[in-house]
Amino acid sequence: MKHVLLFLLALAPFSMLAQPAMAAVENESSMNEENIPDAMSRLMKAPDIDVANIRDPFLSSFAKNRMDEASRYKNRKRLPSNKRKREILEQFDLSTLNLVATFKKAGRDWVASVQDSTGKSYTIRRGNYMGKRGGRIEKIDGQTVYLVEQVINPAGEVVDRQTTLTLAEVNDR
Repeated sequence: MKHVLLFLLALAPFSMLAQPAMAAVENESSMNEENIPDAMSRLMKAPDIDVANIRDPFLSSFAKNRMDEASRYKNRKRLPSNKRKREILEQFDLSTLNLVATFKKAGRDWVASVQDSTGKSYTIRRGNYMGKRGGRIEKIDGQTVYLVEQVINPAGEVVDRQTTLTLAEVNDR
């Protein structure tokens, strides 16, 4: 115990000297604080993260592709063309069908004649369906048949796509 008291008495003069030095450092630091720029003013704001659409880092690309394909398949089932009875011309691809003639009777709508690759002819009107993608005939005029097909875009959404069949010019041989 005697040694502890001697040690504390020996440190007493040094602690007295340290107090005025600490006060000088504190005064100096308060003066420099006015010159130091605010560090918070230079902080950058983090970008907003779309949590709903962010990729799962633990999901393999194969599993993600399977999930995407499943969602596209669900959308195919939602297509209106899949909920009705198929017409004869829906078994042909549009590229194999040729528009042969269009005509209009007095007081009636336009009617067209379409020929398949075997040479068989079919008569079509506005509202009929044709093509493998279930294209609905929206309009027929003197030269063209206008169809609207409902297809699935790469994002998996059902969208309308407009296609046409045009009269092919027949050259005299």
